[in-house]
Amino acid sequence: MWRWPIEYAGIAVQLFLLLRSAWARLLTRYYFFYTYIASGILGSAILMTMLLRTPALYAKGYWAVQFVTLVAGYGILLEIMNHVLAPYPGAERFARAAGVAAFCAIFLFALLAPFIKSQWAPVVVIEFERDLRSVQSLFICGLLGVIFYYGIPIGRNMKGMILGYGLYIVTSLMALAVRAYAGPSFSAVWKVVQPLSFDISLVIWLVALWSYCPNPEPDPNIPLEQDYEALASRTRGVIDIIRTYLRKAARA
Repeated sequence: MWRWPIEYAGIAVQLFLLLRSAWARLLTRYYFFYTYIASGILGSAILMTMLLRTPALYAKGYWAVQFVTLVAGYGILLEIMNHVLAPYPGAERFARAAGVAAFCAIFLFALLAPFIKSQWAPVVVIEFERDLRSVQSLFICGLLGVIFYYGIPIGRNMKGMILGYGLYIVTSLMALAVRAYAGPSFSAVWKVVQPLSFDISLVIWLVALWSYCPNPEPDPNIPLEQDYEALASRTRGVIDIIRTYLRKAARA
């Protein structure tokens, strides 16, 4: 009963968020984020068309669209890292590379899973979402730890983006955990909880991204880049030692 009004409200807010971004000239500043919003609108339009014209294919179409939007949603994490860590290029490159590597590993497993299980099923998308949300939550927690530890200042846009996406990830993880134990009986609740939490995140984003608010200039004395370079230097030293031992072992 409540599912469709919640989903329609979400589509309306997404459209308004996209229109507002064009008016406030935010599209080119946060293109990963708005690509995700546009993919959500497009996916909803495709599903509505399928529901009206070919209802029998709606279930398969739903999980296919869900998979694509999950992939697009990873861009929000890259958007946050790019802007928060922009003054620290070394740390930003490392965070981006680690995030992309983790995503590629999970994505590759999701692509291979249907062949391993000899069939494509909604459970593949559910497992993909669970693994992806878990990695995303770790990255957001790590990023928040860096922000608070070093006192990195962030503007209203990034605060809202982090809050909205963090809330959606946490809610999704909790719902996925309950679904794993409750089984199909939780499906009716799932179809309401997930879009409702997304609608709340959309409202947070709409308020936070109403106008452009860049991050304040960070304190030049913040030693994040120096700490990263020191860590990278120690890591290279350890790798060189391991390589030396492996070469000696190969010659022996």
